[in-house]
Parts: sequence; C-alpha cells; structure tokens
Amino acid sequence: MLIDHITLHNFRAYQGKQELTLSTNPEKHVTIISGQNGFGKTSLLTSLVWVLYGKLMVDVDERYRKEVYESGGYHRYAFKLMNRNALQVATSKEEILIAERAKTQNRLEIGRIDSEIGALYSFSGSIVLTNIFIPHLSCNEVKITRTYNTRKEKEELEILVDGRVNELTRTIGQEIFINDFILPKEIAKFFFFDAEKITALAEVKNIDEKLYFSKAYNEVLGIKKYTDLKQNLENLMLRISKKSASKGDLRRIEELQQRQNKLETLANVHFRDLERKEQDLLIKKADLAKSQEELVRTGSSMSDQELNEYRKMRINLREAMAKNKADFSELLELAPFAMLMGKMALVKEQIALEERQQHVHLINSLLKEKYEILKNALASLKEADQNEIEVILQAHLQMDVNQSIDVLLNFTPDQVSQFHNIYSNLRNAYAKQFKALVAEGKRLQSSFNIAHKKIQDADLKATDPVIRALKANYDETNAEVEKLNEKVGYLKAELKNTEQELATIQRQLSEQTKHIKVERQDQEKADTTTRLIQQLETFLFQLKLKKKASLEKNIKKELNSLMHKQAFVERVEVKIEGDLIDIDLFDTTGNTINKEGLSKGEQQLYATALLKALVTESNIQFPVFIDSPLQKLDKRHATNIIKEFYPSVSSQVVLFPLLEKELSQEEYQLLLPKIGKAYLIKQESNYASTFADLWPADLFSQFNQSLKVHVQ
Repeated sequence: MLIDHITLHNFRAYQGKQELTLSTNPEKHVTIISGQNGFGKTSLLTSLVWVLYGKLMVDVDERYRKEVYESGGYHRYAFKLMNRNALQVATSKEEILIAERAKTQNRLEIGRIDSEIGALYSFSGSIVLTNIFIPHLSCNEVKITRTYNTRKEKEELEILVDGRVNELTRTIGQEIFINDFILPKEIAKFFFFDAEKITALAEVKNIDEKLYFSKAYNEVLGIKKYTDLKQNLENLMLRISKKSASKGDLRRIEELQQRQNKLETLANVHFRDLERKEQDLLIKKADLAKSQEELVRTGSSMSDQELNEYRKMRINLREAMAKNKADFSELLELAPFAMLMGKMALVKEQIALEERQQHVHLINSLLKEKYEILKNALASLKEADQNEIEVILQAHLQMDVNQSIDVLLNFTPDQVSQFHNIYSNLRNAYAKQFKALVAEGKRLQSSFNIAHKKIQDADLKATDPVIRALKANYDETNAEVEKLNEKVGYLKAELKNTEQELATIQRQLSEQTKHIKVERQDQEKADTTTRLIQQLETFLFQLKLKKKASLEKNIKKELNSLMHKQAFVERVEVKIEGDLIDIDLFDTTGNTINKEGLSKGEQQLYATALLKALVTESNIQFPVFIDSPLQKLDKRHATNIIKEFYPSVSSQVVLFPLLEKELSQEEYQLLLPKIGKAYLIKQESNYASTFADLWPADLFSQFNQSLKVHVQ
C-alpha cells in the first residue's frame, strides 16, 4: 500500500488548496518534505492522522490526546485546525453574503447563499492510496477525504473506491473500513511518529502504560486477529451446544448468556459515558485554565483553595519557627563553653590526670598488698639474698606509691561522661548545628513573610467585586472538575470490573458446554469447531513463541546495527504473559539494562530499533512518516540511521527534517540515491504555506536561497 497523493484545503498552515505527490518509485522510495520551523511540517503529519481517524486520533498517540485535552475537547481542537487566514476571509465574505441574502426573496438563491456561507467555514484533507489489497475487493486506488465545518461542528468522511462509493464501506461503516482494511489506529503510532518523542516506548513506567503498548504490540504482531477468531469459534460452539443441552443446562447457559448480554450492554454504556465524561472533563479543565488566566490578569491568581493552603502553610511555618527558636536557645546555653574552648581543653586534661591518679592509687594499693605477701614468703632466705630481692620487688611493685597530684575537680563517672559528650559536641558538630539553625531560621522567616504577604494581598483583593466574581467562577468550575474526575475514576473502575466479570462469564460458558452431548446431526460441526479451537490454541501458543523469538532477534540485530557501542545489548527478552507484552534488555554481564536510564539519544535508538522490528514482524505494507528524524543523535548514530533504518523500514518513507539541524548536507548525500521526491515548504506570509516541488539534488541550494530571502 502506497500513498500517491495528498490534498489539503485550509488545514492549519496551508491556506487554500495545496497538493503534493509522494514518490512511489521502488528504487527511490524516500520523499523529503522540509521547511523552516513553523512552516507546516508537523501540521502535514497531523493532517494525515486526522484524515484517517478524525476524533479517534486520540487513540493513535499520547501527543494527539494531549493536544485535544489542552484544547478543551475535540470540537475545540478541530476549530484550531482551520487555517487562520481562511477563517478571517470567511468572516469578511460572510458579511457580504449576508447583505446579499437580505436583498433577495428567491428561495433558491437564499439556499445557495446559505450553502456558500457554510462552506466558508470548512477545511479538509484527502489521501489517495494505491497498490492496495483489500480481501474480496478488486481496486486500483482508494481516496479518503475528511471535511470539518467549524460553524456547524460537523465532520464528514467520504471513501471512494476507484472513484465510487463502495457497498462494503456502507455496510461495515467508513471508520471501521479504515481501521480494518487500511491501518488499525492502535498501530498507527508505528507508522506516523515524531522521532524525538518516540522515546516514550523506552519510558514505560506503570501497568496502564504497559497494557496500552501491549495492545498495540498484539495488534501489530497479528496475534489479536487469531484470539478474536478463537472467541468467534467458542461462540459458535456455544450455539451448537445449546441445541442439544438439557433443560437444566439450557437454563444455566441462557442465564449466563443473559448475564453476558447485560454485562456487554453495561460495558458499552460505561464506555460511552466514560467518553462523554472525559470529553466534559477536557472542556471543564480548559475552562478552569481560562478562569485561572483571568484571575492572573486581574492581579489575583490565588483561588480560595490555594489561599487556605497558604493559611495552613503560615501556621506550620510559625510552629517551625518556634521550634527553631527553642533549639537555638538550647544551643546558646553552650555558647560560653564554645567561646572558652581553651579552658575546656585544660579541664579535659585535668580530668584525664585525675582519672589516672585514681587508677594509680588503686593499682599501687594492690601491688603493696602483693609486695607484703611476697616479702613474708621470702623471709626464710638468707639475709643478703633477702635484701637484694626486697629492693627489686620494691622497685617494680611500688615505683609510683609516693607520686600524687592535686585533685581539683573530683568528677563522678557520670559527670566525666557528660563533660566528654559536651566537649565532643563543641569540638565537632556545634559550629555546623549553629550555622544550620541560623540558616533554617532565615529560610523559615523568609517563607513565612512570603506566605503572610500573599495572604494579606489576597485578603485586600477579596473586597474587589470583579475578583470576587472571578474567584466564585473559578471555585465553581474547579468543583465541577473535581466531581468529573471522581466520576471518570468511578466509571473506569466500573468498566474494569464489568470486563473482568465478562471474562469470568465467558469461562463459565465454555466450561458449561464441555459436558453436553451434542445431537448427531450437529456432532460433525461440534467436532470440527472443537478441533479448530484446539488447533487455534496450539497455533496461538506456537505463534507467540515464534513472534517472541523473532522479535528478540530483530530488536537485538537492529539495536546493535544502530548503536556505535560494540555489543551494547547482549540479549533481548520479550515476555508474553496473556495480553501483556514486555521487553527487557541485558548487557554482556547478564544485568538488565534500565531503559529509563539511557540517554535520550540511546532511548531514541532503542525505540527506532523496536519500531523497525515491529514493522518487519507486522507484514503491514504502509508508508512510514517520520518527523524530526535525526534529533538528539550524534553524527555516527545519525549515519547508522540513514544507512540502516530509512532505506529498509518501509517500501515508502516520508521524512520531515529541519535541514542543517536534523539533516546535514553530508547526511543528505548519503540518502540521496534513495530519494525520489523532495519538497520545500515555503511561506509567503503567516499561515500561507505552499509546497515547492524540487529536484532532490537541488533541495539544499533552494533551501539556502530561501533562507537569504527570509533574512532580507
């Protein structure tokens, strides 16, 4: 499948009708669309996603969900998609047409004018697809056109197969046709992406994000269609079993089916209600932001809730200041000792001497006692020998008996221990504690003054009737936002519980039918269905193993070909548990590589390798569109991407680079042999961009020339 032609009419930066043709040459399958910042590269990428999915574009990527949220809902977002110049022209022309309408009484003329006024406020986009294969439908091309009227807040979608409306699109619905036969919205993120922002694939943090990406992985790997087929066969087996079931079994099956139908209806109700509430929440949050902005402009940006928070903060700060003051006062009691550290050192020496003296007296007392015992024991020796031994004993056992010092302090052991603690504190931590308490006191006082000033200002401004009215509006809107948040959370929980109960009912239905003996005329159908279910279960198990091994191999191959680090990844493990798919990387030592800890450039390379591996595994032939293609990458990595990734990622690749910044002339020359079409987006005035169709070899010279013109 290839995109041959794109047409935009009054879409964002593109005033009037703007067209471009992409390269469909298999030898030169890369198209370059470049321009300066703000000229419309990202707008063109957005237009493609919008044409295909409309309000469902929020399911394609978090980026679009965020933009719709920040706009205050889809209709407000869609209003911003219309070209501003076209909107101004529409307003001017409308005045003329209204004046013309007032002059005529002709109903046909009035209808024509009304129709013309309505058309003024419309913008559209269309895509022509070729080389397309749709099962059981022979066609050469499919044209998809989406139109939005900002005045009526009405969207229209038209799908033409070989120039005509096809019965298939009418039967299954146009949105379903795109999702089932063109490109499922769950995997569109792998074909339309901003290379700088795909790092989200490496930053999956919680279970909700894992489930979100797992659904996309299951879709792109082709697993989902087989699980859906298995579910359909189980439903068929249930219908066959019902025909042969006993009254008791039939009653139980019907009870379960009734419960299943109710739960499915309830799940749909919850889902629709959740969609509405989320849309209401987006709008209310936008209103809340607007109300906050009005308060800021009038000089009072603080809500009552924030004011109460500041009042609590002031109380807490006052308590903290009191504690800081008490700690400081306690520390001040030691200040005189800190100022006399020299004297304290002398006291420490005196205590040591007195402790030693006490020990000397004790030891000498013991030695004297031993001396007398030994002396008496030696009394029987000759007098000469006795005198000599006595001198030796006295010299060694009573050498310090007569030494003494003046006792000045006479501290008890507890007093000595207390002194040593104080001395150690004064010498080591006192200065740091003192400085820290002083700094903390200043910080607390400063914070207290700021909070107190804000409260005083708010109290003074509270008497202003304009501010009071704005605050009342803000508080009312904020309360509505909180209620909607609670409702959305409740609905999500209810929807999850309903889906879990549905899964339980389906398992019970499957178990209920296993023991039912099917009637003879239906036995062959039952046997065939049972055999197919078993074969599908085996096939799904083998398919997951095969996809797991293949995906691991491809991710590792792509990563090591893109990275300039040798054997950066030694092993890749794809974990498939039920519907959950997770991917772990391991280094040469066998340790898990923390993907969140990688640099932004490395995360981009990982995400790029993952995208390439997934696209390869999907076997889906669809063009790949890449915005900011080489952002965050150094020269060597960029060269690897140009050589290894772009030429092989798809049979049609469209890049939106910012020349010289995201794609240098040297890098462009490496890619030039694969480039079939090149466009330079030009802008004569604000919101009036056009496409200049160039020879690929002339792109940089034309770009540099346009820069000179722009500077002049």
